[in-house]
Amino acid sequence: MLVLTVLTAWLAATAPVFSQEAYYWTYAQNLDLSYFDHPPMMAWWIWLGTQVFGDGSVGIRLCTWLSGLATTWIGVLLLRDFGIGTRGQVAWVLAGIVSPILTMTHFLANPDPPLVLGWTVVLWSLWRARSSTAPGWWLLAGFAAGCGLLGKYSAVFLACSGSLLLLLDPPLRRQLLRPWPWLAVVVAAAVFAPVVLWNMQHDYASFRFQTSARFAKASLSSHWVLQLLVTQILVCHPLLAALAPAVVAWLLRSARRDARALWLLAFALPLPCYMAFQSLWIQVKINWLAPAYVPLLLGMVIWWQEQRQGRALAPRWAMISLLLVPALLPFTPLLRLAPTTGGTSWTGWDELARAGERWLHELDARDGKVGNVFAFSADYRDSSQLGRARQLLRSDKTFVPHPAPTLAQNVWGRPGLQYDYWAQPASLIGQDAVYVLPRPGSDDKRRNDKVEHMQRVFTRAERVEHVVVDRLGIRVMDGDIWLCYGYRGPIND
Repeated sequence: MLVLTVLTAWLAATAPVFSQEAYYWTYAQNLDLSYFDHPPMMAWWIWLGTQVFGDGSVGIRLCTWLSGLATTWIGVLLLRDFGIGTRGQVAWVLAGIVSPILTMTHFLANPDPPLVLGWTVVLWSLWRARSSTAPGWWLLAGFAAGCGLLGKYSAVFLACSGSLLLLLDPPLRRQLLRPWPWLAVVVAAAVFAPVVLWNMQHDYASFRFQTSARFAKASLSSHWVLQLLVTQILVCHPLLAALAPAVVAWLLRSARRDARALWLLAFALPLPCYMAFQSLWIQVKINWLAPAYVPLLLGMVIWWQEQRQGRALAPRWAMISLLLVPALLPFTPLLRLAPTTGGTSWTGWDELARAGERWLHELDARDGKVGNVFAFSADYRDSSQLGRARQLLRSDKTFVPHPAPTLAQNVWGRPGLQYDYWAQPASLIGQDAVYVLPRPGSDDKRRNDKVEHMQRVFTRAERVEHVVVDRLGIRVMDGDIWLCYGYRGPIND
């Protein structure tokens, strides 16, 4: 456990903050009951961490790191309850640093860590409640389920797991004669209530976005199925993925006589089965199956523990491949030298933000007014990195920060996810702005489109600076700074 703690702490502290994490950091600057595209738990966690350690990677990821350790420890406790000895418990702990999907839940500040923690606690506490007359385990299960839902909506599959167990496991079904299971449902609903309230106040926007809106452009195709298969092999680890079918088959054969197998299957299979079916029409993102890997890998530990006598787990060369992920972790800071070409980004924003701040002050000097300007970037991810980098500049005593707000693509009328709820661009009509466009030479057509969109909503715009960011002689990021005059308001077309 000490090795896992140290390695994941290093990873959390030294990995650059990715743009999606910066987006959730922006959530934390605008605390609310919930948000447009996700429930609020990660925002609350980031707020707590940054209150203690500031807006750097440690503050943003503190609660994520602690939750990853908690998930691992709960898994150890569950294995003890399952009768698995020290070797199996150590194997489970090591899974946290050899399986990329579990490693990510120890440091990436996104909705998955609270979901995975809640998922694991529900599994453990229901196993305890199965043979207990005390209410505490049921109440813990309800609280954990509610917290999982506060992390991510896919925690709703916990209801599928519980329903399967009530149907197939007689000891748990007998618990329905007591009030505690029903009280657990009430506790889960109460914990999740802030999200329901936010949706009621906002025309159920988040619920609609995560359901019907995702299928608006769905079309039958094998592309997403193949992508899902390949990505899950990689994030699980190719060796573990190769063993997974044998493990699932063994659990299925054992489920009738071994309640442990039944429970692990109930928590491991419904979510991947549903997502595999959905991948016939829509993209299933690489991390959506994360909570299912906890029971799957716990089942793999039990399978290994009980099947290892007289049977080699895998060839020695294949076993050595398990060291790949932990061997790479010490080199995490080198990610800052990797150029960002599109989509998410992780480096160069300090320099871009500093240039943008200088031009915000220049706009003030030109019109003689202070605060009659705003900043924006090409999309919500870039805007989040820009906003966070601007916030970090406030710790520079030699630099005077500008109070201008940071907006996203909603400036020209495109949906900006949660940015649509933080600022109303129409209220800024007549103001000037600084537009920070990162990676202007990448994917030229799309970048040119973003310039054209910007030019349509201002009376005049001029490119005033091209910023090149080098790290040890490697160009990691570049960006254009535009001055935009006379904002006309968003165009909805």
